[in-house]
Amino acid sequence: MNRVVLRNAVLLDPETPSPETGDLLLEGGRIAARLGTGERAGSDARNLDLAGSRLAPGFIDLHFHGALAFRDASDFEVVLDDAARSLMRHGTTAFLATTVAWPAPELAARVTRLAAVLDGHSARAASPIGIHLEGPWIRSGAAGAQPRAAIRPFDPAEGEEILARGEGWVRMVTLAPEVEGVAVLEAALGRRGIAIALGHSLADAEQVLAAIDRGARHVTHLFNAMGPMHQRAPGLAGVALGEERLTCDLICDGVHVHPAMVRLAARAKGDRLILITDRVDPPGGESEGFGSGPVRDDGTAIRMTDGNLAGSRLTLDAAVRRLREAAGLTLLEAVAACTLRPARVLGIESERGTLRPGARADFAVLDDEGRVLETWIAGQRAWPS
Repeated sequence: MNRVVLRNAVLLDPETPSPETGDLLLEGGRIAARLGTGERAGSDARNLDLAGSRLAPGFIDLHFHGALAFRDASDFEVVLDDAARSLMRHGTTAFLATTVAWPAPELAARVTRLAAVLDGHSARAASPIGIHLEGPWIRSGAAGAQPRAAIRPFDPAEGEEILARGEGWVRMVTLAPEVEGVAVLEAALGRRGIAIALGHSLADAEQVLAAIDRGARHVTHLFNAMGPMHQRAPGLAGVALGEERLTCDLICDGVHVHPAMVRLAARAKGDRLILITDRVDPPGGESEGFGSGPVRDDGTAIRMTDGNLAGSRLTLDAAVRRLREAAGLTLLEAVAACTLRPARVLGIESERGTLRPGARADFAVLDDEGRVLETWIAGQRAWPS
């Protein structure tokens, strides 16, 4: 069995308070042990000197659309393979393939195809580890770029069919807590262990708190596609900032959220703040869209023709650097926001997002500014190859 020792790394372990210099023994695609200074791993182990580079768990993106919204379901295998190779160049080793609010027959067909592709996906690059349903059970008045015509109340029959077609691959659902039928939806998700995220909502504080009491534990792209905060009407964003039961993810690209609000979120949420990309990749930089109208790449973000945001051009390594700049965080603190914390949302923190023994040997090797030097997948350097 191939055994590798990564020597002289500065370990950015999100489960420790500060970086530590150390060595990791890798075996069978997993972390076998953390070695003490000078500790040998046996003559059959291959030693690789990282010369003081930062070694972090591979990044996890809970919200990645890529080109899925623009391509036919028959192309999903190619789309996800392309995304997996592209993402690993930025330290991302796992991601959720994220949908939009398609009409019922189309959503069912696309979820069916996604589940089939995920069943057969190999681990040569970043892994699509599940499906994130962003809608269709959201608020039309907070649709963002979501296709308003397909936004609808929750129908239990449709919901059961969609979740069944997902074959256990649906890992997160973003819903609006004020949508008709939402209590039934949350119960269905809870029975399956699917993460319940609140977003695309104009809910008042009471509706948000009721959804939390029913099991919601996460907020999708904090501040974006939700009502404003007011001292007497905090809405979803205001409740989320102060609610310890909620983690919140954030699009930290310098466009979606002002740096001052990033700093506010980082201070309010602390270790409950998560980085996502919400990346959208229209073909050729522009497209007729995915039901909401044409979208284009303006060089900083993806926008609709009226200028409203339709997604980001972000990568998680860039998000780490922007979070540090805006909030004054250490590299370790920023790395935790796209490793251990998203893993905890999905309940996979013993498998991914950590440097503990037994976890997958998926890593991002970084310089001291957080730029990606190498990406490792299952104990092997995957980029640069």
